[in-house]
Amino acid sequence: MTNQRTTRKVKLQVWLTEQEHELLQQAATTTGQGMSSYVRSTVLKAIKADLGVSVDNLSNQ
Repeated sequence: MTNQRTTRKVKLQVWLTEQEHELLQQAATTTGQGMSSYVRSTVLKAIKADLGVSVDNLSNQ
């Protein structure tokens, strides 16, 4: 059974300083992602790290 993304939506609102925004923009650009995609993937990696999920199992989870 594969885990597929659903249409569930979670709105995340963050307030960034200008410097933090520039860092986010730089990181997203460096990885070739848009800022939303970068934030999504980074948040999921952090959550999974907190829960002890292997980095090898990050895709489609």
